[in-house]
Amino acid sequence: MNIQERLHDSRWSYALYLTEKYKQFVQRYAAQVPNDLLFSEEIAVDINEKNITADVQHGDMPVEHTSESGRMQKWLEKFFQDQELLSNRFQAESMNMETVQAMFNDTGFMYDFVQMPWHQELCSTFLENEHLEIEYFIEGNTEEIPFFEFSRPFLQRSIQIMTDGLNDGYEWLDKRRVTGLVLKTVSDKVFHMSAKTLIYELNKARLQDELRGEDSRQRYLHFVNQNMQSRDQILSLLLEYPVLARGLVEHTLRISLNMMRVLERLTRDRRELESFFDFKLDKLEDIVFLGDSHNGGASVLRLAFAEGVNVMYKPRNMAIDTAFASLLQWFNDQRIGLPFRIAKSLDRAEYGWQQFIPYEEVTSLEGAERFFERQGQYLAILYAVNATDMHMENIVAQGEHPFFVDLESLLHNQPFKYEEEKAHYTALEKTLSILNDSVLKTSMLPTLDSNALYHSDLSGLAGDVDQVLNTYEIHDKNTDTMRIQRSKVSVSRFSHLPSYEHTPIKPERYIQSLKEGFYRIYSAIMEQKESFISTVRNDFHGCAVRTIVRPTVTYFTLIEASSHPKYLRDGLDKNLLFDMMWMIVRQDRDREKLVRYECHDLLHGDVPMFQTFIGEQMLFHHYDNQAIDGVFSSDILTQTADKVRAMNPKDMDMQWEFTERTIQTKYVLERSFAMEKSTESVRPEILNETQIHMTKEEYLQEAVRIGEYIKDIAIMGDEGLSVSWISMGMDADEKLIYKSSELGLYNGVTGIAYFYLYLSQETGDHKYMQMVNLCIQTAWEMIRKNIDKNISLFTGYGSLLYLLVHKANVCSEPGINPDTLELLDILDDMIDSDQQLDVISGCAGTLMACVDMYTSFQSQKALDVAVRCADRLLDLAQPMDQGMAWVTSAINKTPLSGIAHGNAGICLSLARLYSTTGNKAYLETCMEGLKYEEALYSPEVNNWKDLRFTDGNMPEEHYVMYWCNGAPGLGIARVGIAQQLRSLGAMDTIETDIRRALAKTMEEGFTEVSYSLCHGDMGNLELFLLAADYLQDEELKEFSVQMANYIVTQVRRDNHHWRCGIPGRQQIPGLMLGLAGIGYQLLRLYNRDLPSVLMMEGPKGKGIRDMAQTYAMETASAQQQMTTMEQSSHMGQHHA
Repeated sequence: MNIQERLHDSRWSYALYLTEKYKQFVQRYAAQVPNDLLFSEEIAVDINEKNITADVQHGDMPVEHTSESGRMQKWLEKFFQDQELLSNRFQAESMNMETVQAMFNDTGFMYDFVQMPWHQELCSTFLENEHLEIEYFIEGNTEEIPFFEFSRPFLQRSIQIMTDGLNDGYEWLDKRRVTGLVLKTVSDKVFHMSAKTLIYELNKARLQDELRGEDSRQRYLHFVNQNMQSRDQILSLLLEYPVLARGLVEHTLRISLNMMRVLERLTRDRRELESFFDFKLDKLEDIVFLGDSHNGGASVLRLAFAEGVNVMYKPRNMAIDTAFASLLQWFNDQRIGLPFRIAKSLDRAEYGWQQFIPYEEVTSLEGAERFFERQGQYLAILYAVNATDMHMENIVAQGEHPFFVDLESLLHNQPFKYEEEKAHYTALEKTLSILNDSVLKTSMLPTLDSNALYHSDLSGLAGDVDQVLNTYEIHDKNTDTMRIQRSKVSVSRFSHLPSYEHTPIKPERYIQSLKEGFYRIYSAIMEQKESFISTVRNDFHGCAVRTIVRPTVTYFTLIEASSHPKYLRDGLDKNLLFDMMWMIVRQDRDREKLVRYECHDLLHGDVPMFQTFIGEQMLFHHYDNQAIDGVFSSDILTQTADKVRAMNPKDMDMQWEFTERTIQTKYVLERSFAMEKSTESVRPEILNETQIHMTKEEYLQEAVRIGEYIKDIAIMGDEGLSVSWISMGMDADEKLIYKSSELGLYNGVTGIAYFYLYLSQETGDHKYMQMVNLCIQTAWEMIRKNIDKNISLFTGYGSLLYLLVHKANVCSEPGINPDTLELLDILDDMIDSDQQLDVISGCAGTLMACVDMYTSFQSQKALDVAVRCADRLLDLAQPMDQGMAWVTSAINKTPLSGIAHGNAGICLSLARLYSTTGNKAYLETCMEGLKYEEALYSPEVNNWKDLRFTDGNMPEEHYVMYWCNGAPGLGIARVGIAQQLRSLGAMDTIETDIRRALAKTMEEGFTEVSYSLCHGDMGNLELFLLAADYLQDEELKEFSVQMANYIVTQVRRDNHHWRCGIPGRQQIPGLMLGLAGIGYQLLRLYNRDLPSVLMMEGPKGKGIRDMAQTYAMETASAQQQMTTMEQSSHMGQHHA
C-alpha cells in the first residue's frame, strides 16, 4: 500500500468526533437530532512495562475499537444510567438520542473523512515538502531527541508554512532563527502528544520479541528504523491511531499560523512599540510560551530581543490592564498609602503588548517591609473589586514593588451565583455569601496543605517557595525499555516574593506591614465610597474579562489523560473522556449551558475560555460567539458598588482575620510535622505522681462552657430557623480552607448537633435542644440542595440518619418520623454506587446507623438497608494472601487497616449486623477481615501498619497513633467487635489486640499536640473508657480518670484553649476535629452511660433526663469545691 492509498484508508474515519459523524448520518438519512452521552472513568496515564505486559498477556490492547452497537450502553454506564442527563448532553449539540443510537447500530455506514480540513492537512503534510532540510533550522543534536524521526513530516510542514509566510516585509527578522524557534515549539508539541503512544508501541514490540540488536539502545534504534524512517512507515503507524494523526496535523498548523500572526503584528507595530516602551527592537532571539492556550492555540508570549530587551504579547484585549492602571493612579494622585508602580500596556483591541517586568531583589529589609505593605494595599483593592485567581504566577516582585501581570480576573462575576433579593436568608446562604465575597476569593491567601498528599500552595501572598509537583518523567530514554512514570519533582519558585541576598522573604514576619497596608486602603475606600465606585465604573465599564467556571487543573488533567493511546484510536472515545465534564450537571443543572463549550475546547487541546464584558450579564465563548444568558444573577458593577457601600469596620476586621489566620496557620503547618513527631507522650508515671483530683461536675461545666462558645460564634438564619458556622476545614484535596460547616458528623452541623443533643440531655437545658433542631433544619436544606451527597455516616447523608435515630430516642419520640423514612430511601439508592465502603466515607458506617434504627424502632426498612449495605461489602471483599480486605480509595489500591478507612471499621459493622441477624456470612467475612489486619501487625512496633501512603510520599513502614488510623482506633473497633461476638467465646485473639492497642496508646497516645477525637488525646482516651468497661479493669478506669483530669487541668492553664485537630491548633466547632467532639467526650467522662460516637454506638436508655434541678444543685456544690480543687490542681502541676 502506497502513501496515496494509506491516506484514503477508511480507518481515518475513526478520527471523526461525535458531532461530525452525527451530521453526516443525519444528512444521509434526513433524520433528526440526538441526546445521550456521559462518562466517569478512572484515567490511566502511566505507560510502563507492568501495564504493557498486562495488555499483551490479556489481549487488552488499546488497538481494539469499542463495538459501535454497544457504545450507547457504555455511555449510559459512564453517566450512571442517567438517561435524562445523557439526552440533555446530546440535545446541547443539536443531537437526538434515538438518532445517535441508530447511528451506533448502523455499523456499515461509511463516513466521509476526505473533505475534513484535518484530513486535507494530513495529505499536505505527507505528500509535500519531503526534501525540506530540517537540520538547517534546528540547533543541537537531534539524535538525542526520542523518536525525532517521527516528528519530521510535521516539522517540514511547519517550515513550508513559515517560509510562505515570511516573505516581503520581514527582512528585519532572521528568518532562519525565527523558523527554528517555531520548529522547537512544534517538535515539543508533537513529542508531548505522541510520547505515550510511541513508548507503548516500543514496549509492545519488545515484549513480543520483535526488536533486534546487541543492546537496549540498538533495539530502540531498530524500532525507529522499522517504523519511522519513511513517511509511509509513519503513516502506517498513525493509521492505528487516527485521532493522534488528526491532533498532530491540527496542532502543527495552528502553532505555525499563530506564530505567523504574532510576527505579522509585531512587524506592523514595531515602530510604535519602540516609541511607546522606549527601547530598540533588533534581533529576535527567543519566543517563550507562557500560560495556557485558548481559542485555537493562542497563548501569552515573551519575545526576547538583543540587548536584553523583552516585551510581552497577549492575544486579548488589554482594556482591563489600562483600567487597573487608572485605578492605581487614582490612589497615587491622592497620596493614599505607599505609591504603586504601574506597568505600561499598549492595547490593540484584539491583542496587546505589555511591559516586561523582570524580577529584582530588595536592597534592604526595609524594602521587604514596604513590599508587604503594598501587598496589603493590593489585597484591599482586589477585595473591593471582586478579583479572583491572583495566584503566585500572576505576580512578579521587582524590588519593593509587586506587579500583577495577569488581570483577566478582575471584577469577576461568579457564574450561577443566584442571590435573588429575599426577605430572609438561611444560615447556610449567609455563610456561603460571606465566604464567596471575602478576601479568600482573591486567591491571594494560602490554601493550606494538611498532609503529604498534596504539596503546593499557589497563593499570591504566600505561595510555596519549594514545591513538589506531580509530573511525568521519561526513564531509560532512547532504549527499548523507555517508559513514562509518575514522578514528584521539586522546584523552587519565588518570583512573587521579595528576596534579599538571594534568600526569599516570606510574609510571616511581616504580618504587621500587611495589616497596615490593608487597613489603610480599606479605610480610604470606606471613607470615599462613592468616589471609588464612580472611578471603577468609569474605568472598567465594557472591559472584557475572563469568567472562570471550573478550576484550570481539571482541564489540564483531562488534556493530559487524552494523550493516552486508548483515547487516540477512536474519536468517540475522546468524546467519552471529555464528557466527564457533564458530571457537574448532576449537582447543578444550570451548568448544562456551558459544558458543551468546555468539551469543544478540550477536544481541540485548549483550556476552555469564557468571557464577559464588565457591566453586562451575558457570557460569551469564541466557538459561536453567541450570548449565553442566565449565567449571572446581576452585573458585576452593581455587585461591586453594593459591596463597597456595605464595607464597614466590622467587615474590615473580619477580612483581616481571614488573612492573618490563614497566613499564620500556613507557617505553623510548615513547622508542625517535625515538631509533633518529636513530641513525647505524657508518661503514666507523671499521672501517678500528680494525682489530680477533679469532680465529674467539672467535666460537665467545661462541656457547658464549650457549648456556649460554639453557640456564640454561630451564624443564625434571618428568621432564626437554621444555623451554621464558618471555620477552618478540609476540602476534597485535604487542604485547609475557611469554609461553611458541612453536613456530616465529621466536620458539620450534624456533628455539632450530636453534641448539643446530649448536652441538652445532661443539663436539662432546652436551649441546647433548640440548637439541635436548627442544625437539623440546615442539614435538610443541604440535602435539598444536593450538598455533600454521599452515603457516608461521617461526611454524608448517613450522618443525619445517625443523629435522627439518637434524637428520637433521647426525646422519647413514639415512632419513626416520615422524613427519616424518606432519608432511608435516599441512602438505599446510593448503595450500589458506593466505592469507598469504609466507615468514614462509605456504606459501612451507615450500615451501623441502620442497625441502630432497627434495634430502637424495629424498622424493617432500616434492617433491609443495613443488609443491602452488608451485601455490598461482601460483594467487593477481595481475597488477600491472608484473610480478606476492601479497597476504599480510588487513589490507593492497597487495602488499609484501621477503623476509619480500613478493615477494622468494616469488620465492626459486619459484627453488629451479625449480632442482629445471625447471618453467618457476615461473621465469616468479619473474621477474614481481622486476619488481614493481623498480617499488618508489627510485634516490634506493637502497632498496625498505616498503608495510606504507598506511592513514595511516606516510608513503607509507617505507623500512627490516632482514632482514624493506628492502634487507638483499631483497639476501639476490637472492643466493639468483642461486645457483639462475646457469646461465641474464643475471644482470645480479639482481646489480645485490645491489650496491644491499650499498651501502645498508653505509651505513645497522649502528646497534647491535639485534643480532637479524630487524631488527638480525647479520641485516644475513648479506648480506655471502653476497654475498662469491657475488661472490668479498675486500673484502666483509674488511668482514664487521671488522664482526663490532667488534660482538663492543662487546658485550664492554657486559658481554656482546646487544641483542635488542624494545623495551628485553632479552635473550630466541629465534632471530629473540633470543640463539639471534645465537649462530647467531656460529657462521656461525666456520664459513662452515654453512647460512644467513636464506636458508632446506638442510643442508650430512653427519654430526655429532667436534670434542670439536679444540674443546678450539682453546679452549686461544685462551685463550693472549686477553690480547693483549683489549688490542688496547681499544686499537682507545680509538683509535676
